[in-house]
Amino acid sequence: MREDGPEAVFRLADYVCAFSPAPADLRARARLAVLDILGCMVGAATTPAGAMIVDAVADRGADGDTTTVSLAAGRRSEDSALANATLAHMLEFDDGHRPSDNHLGCVVVPAALAVAEETRASVGDLLDAIIVGYDVMGRVGEATLLPRRRSPFHGTGTTGVFAAAAVAARLLGMNAERTAHAMAIAGTAAAGLRESTNSGPECKPLHAGRAARNGVESAYLARGGYSGPREIIEGRHGFCVAMCDEPRPGLVTDALGERFAVVESGFKVHSTCGMLFTMLDGVVAARDEFSPRPARPDLLRVGVPVLLATEPAFTRRHPRTGGQARFSISYAVATAWRHGQVLPSDMRPDRLLDPEIADLEDQVEIVVDPEAEAIYQRTCADPFFFYPAVVEVGHGGVRRRSLHTSPRGYDPSQPLTADEVERKFLGVAAPVLGTAEATELARLVLSCADCEPAAELIRRAGSGRTNYEPGRTG
Repeated sequence: MREDGPEAVFRLADYVCAFSPAPADLRARARLAVLDILGCMVGAATTPAGAMIVDAVADRGADGDTTTVSLAAGRRSEDSALANATLAHMLEFDDGHRPSDNHLGCVVVPAALAVAEETRASVGDLLDAIIVGYDVMGRVGEATLLPRRRSPFHGTGTTGVFAAAAVAARLLGMNAERTAHAMAIAGTAAAGLRESTNSGPECKPLHAGRAARNGVESAYLARGGYSGPREIIEGRHGFCVAMCDEPRPGLVTDALGERFAVVESGFKVHSTCGMLFTMLDGVVAARDEFSPRPARPDLLRVGVPVLLATEPAFTRRHPRTGGQARFSISYAVATAWRHGQVLPSDMRPDRLLDPEIADLEDQVEIVVDPEAEAIYQRTCADPFFFYPAVVEVGHGGVRRRSLHTSPRGYDPSQPLTADEVERKFLGVAAPVLGTAEATELARLVLSCADCEPAAELIRRAGSGRTNYEPGRTG
């Protein structure tokens, strides 16, 4: 499996270290990614699971100079990376990259923010590190994508270690050789099992947190002289062989710098697993066609590929936790029908007990649709594949059937505007930080000078810490 020339991790390290300051348009896109992830981090800190991870860092984390959302005292960069990256993925509201089938921002941005704060890096340095971090994580994910959804490993956790190590090494000013060893060391700690989705969904965001922490720690080890396996990516017992049945290690470095994963990523509209987005778009579209809209339609059916109709996480009804609800088709469809969107606030314990939503959930039919399954089989290996869904709604003798294959926002060919990303951020951050502080943070992220200190971004995001009460989770 060895490619001609230097080992893949060394070629990747050359790219990380040699990357020139990004053009303004690429940095502007990276700013939107930072804003989106900061909103996810801040919003998740008030959830039960979010409070637990903050509690863990408060109790066991070491003193340091970096900001953990909701904590007043500084923590080590590794501890802040752990907590903030876990929070970033907790709401299932963070961006996604279809060519790798992973969530890049929830690992890359928190890791970069932690090390940028510790090294007193500029905003421009932060943005460039984020851009290359997205590329590292995206490319390693592409190399281990196929066959899609067949591996027992959660790619965000497994590939994230390489990206976190890369951004940390770049911000620490390490040379290409030491950067390669940072990623190689991190690769030996790649982990995260997809069983968490089925029977322990609160562990899924922890995969992002551990990836960020392990990557940052690996960079510090490499800076001190520690070395990792040179063929960590393409070796006989390397990452690609371990993670999938159809490894494609050549994709890791093919045409690096000619396309950018931060541009290929899409922003979420709904606070659920992205695999549900096409059906939710269909439900919202059908909802808008009925006037007046019935509270409980006679028919509310979603037709999906076999995979979605048979995995327990997706077919679970009446979820008891926010982690379960973000994967439940019936809950997401019922919520989208009632509210027109699925937001993080819909995952609160009181919302999960809403009797009207529960009644509507019982009306939702989940079936295998032959057309959706045929599209799935034909296109699932495509880089920008989305799970097809057929939505059928009927009421009072009127029936609507529609096929949906590409969700707005999550599909970068149908992107959210900068204003929409900002409104999304304010929707989750303002209730925690306050409207004035959240608005100022958005302005800072989107328009501060590249020469300004990056630390101010995460410190302002952490200003909601006055609302945090240690030990409140019991």
